[in-house]
Amino acid sequence: MQDEAEETAEGTYKLTMNQAQAKSRVRALLDVIETMYEIRITNSEEVIEAITEKTLDEQRILTISTSLNSWVAMNPMDTGEVEIPMEVVNE
Repeated sequence: MQDEAEETAEGTYKLTMNQAQAKSRVRALLDVIETMYEIRITNSEEVIEAITEKTLDEQRILTISTSLNSWVAMNPMDTGEVEIPMEVVNE
């Protein structure tokens, strides 16, 4: 299955994926966050669902994941386990 590029009204292109591709991409990005901070995101499946319900656009997924990375960096946890609040995901 290939990604599809769509031209936006601004003349730029956005890369959309199907649901499975988007979930896989989000999972990979969350894995990077977990590895970087040596944590485990306890609600990762819920986060993946919330993100892929919002968008299948690769750039938006990356933007949301970058925001989550920043949130994790600013909220260190002593336990090694992190639950990302859904309001953070939905912002």
